[in-house]
Amino acid sequence: MLAHRSRSHSGGWQRQYMDQPDDLLLGLKPITLEDQEYFRATFHSLRQPISDYSFASAFVWGRSLALHWASIHQHLCIFANSTGDLTMLLPPIAEGESAQSQLSDCLGDCFAIMDRYNDYFADRSHSRIEYVSDEMLERFSSHSRLPLTTNPMSGDYIYNMARMIDLAGGAYKSKRHDRDRFRRRYPQARFEPYQPEHQAACRQLLETWKQHGDDVHTEEHNDQQVRSAVLRKREYLACQEALANAKPLGLQGMLLWIDELLVGFTLGEALSPAQASILIEKTHPDFPGSAQLIFSEFCRQYWSNYPECNVGDDWGLPSLRFTKQSYRPVRVLNKYSLLRQYIPTQVATSMKSAPATGRQDHCHAVAETPLIHASPDIQLRRATIADLPALQQLEQLCFSTPTESFHRRQIRNLIRNPRAQVWVASHGTNIRAWSVGLLRRHKTGLSGRLYAVAVHPAARGQHVGQLLVEYTLEQMINQGTRRIYLQVREDNLPAISLYTKLGFVDRGQLQDYYGSGRHARSMLKLVTISATQLRSA
Repeated sequence: MLAHRSRSHSGGWQRQYMDQPDDLLLGLKPITLEDQEYFRATFHSLRQPISDYSFASAFVWGRSLALHWASIHQHLCIFANSTGDLTMLLPPIAEGESAQSQLSDCLGDCFAIMDRYNDYFADRSHSRIEYVSDEMLERFSSHSRLPLTTNPMSGDYIYNMARMIDLAGGAYKSKRHDRDRFRRRYPQARFEPYQPEHQAACRQLLETWKQHGDDVHTEEHNDQQVRSAVLRKREYLACQEALANAKPLGLQGMLLWIDELLVGFTLGEALSPAQASILIEKTHPDFPGSAQLIFSEFCRQYWSNYPECNVGDDWGLPSLRFTKQSYRPVRVLNKYSLLRQYIPTQVATSMKSAPATGRQDHCHAVAETPLIHASPDIQLRRATIADLPALQQLEQLCFSTPTESFHRRQIRNLIRNPRAQVWVASHGTNIRAWSVGLLRRHKTGLSGRLYAVAVHPAARGQHVGQLLVEYTLEQMINQGTRRIYLQVREDNLPAISLYTKLGFVDRGQLQDYYGSGRHARSMLKLVTISATQLRSA
């Protein structure tokens, strides 16, 4: 039962290259626009490409991830070097069907290249292959003799295109409301196709987006914020490349203006005959509803002939995961990273904490804690006074004794308390779970307390509680919290197991905490940053 109650950057290749042996990276070269025809022809052979299997994607991320490539045994092989080690950003992809029989030889050479580099600058345990789709995993099973293990990464979210255009029905009520409210507030808003002459205005909006993100994360002092900061820096560079090269890359773009002020831009491309990919979307943080409007309208004007929309993965960030799940994906395209089976266990374990070379520095953390498959109909939001009756009923269902359950007045006070963050997970109009996080400021910083969590009995086993807890912790961490405490019933083993997985450590028993003979465990999560993460940031 998940319910408890508490009481009272990148320097990379170019920087390293001057110090390495002359032949260490022989044959690998940067990605240029002249490589586009070869890349496109190779990717065209795939039945179900993921968002990463695109020349435009590889090109725009090439500078920030220090990407280099080579054709090895008739396979396209792309390597990444943004964190000082050398990995494969994508699996080797055959130039044609006849070349697939050479996959084992190709893999052997690719691991030899990575090992040679990593032996010199890092450790060969860093050698790995990332962003492997189900289709490519099937090819590896059929044609590769090299023993490999798979670790899950966050996958691509796929939406029904018609639903993204209409935003019809109760499931999209809040997004439709935000979109329509923007239209009513700014009737003069207009759309325009992106052209090269719009680059300056888009760069100015990009600077606003970057500054807003930097302001929100002014003190990067925990794992998740450091990861977010690194990703923002890399995405900033990728956006610049996309804006500067949209035309030769064949990207379609749209702008959203209010009079002469640009408040949004987006770029995308066709990924397959059935799927369009939204590569970039940026909106002004001071104009709520602009994101919902430009996304919906971009789908309508440019991609209505495509059945599906691919918006990429969630980078392992709970807030981004929540946003992408809130659009009700029809499915998720799986992605994996591949390691060699003969790597010793202690080495493989250390790899999971090492920075990743791809866009997601999170990928090995995701391998330890897989993507939560909570119902896509679940929405997370702040609690309001209107939720009082439902929350009171939920408390009565979850806690059998008055000493543990909150009364109506206590719930109201928590919602109104400026130090409290009260969140609910709802399914339509029904609240399935709620949580409370408390913040306290000290001379040495900010601490937090996961004060309450309760999940409706009918929603248990659906990962709703885990999603809500992760989101609550993220919100407290984003406020600058360095330590997060909680107390949980000693016999509530499912909750204790979850909190342990989320980084809490046991601080000991609290005798008779919930009454005579009903003990609690005190737990603490320290929000810290390692020296390795500081260097990678």
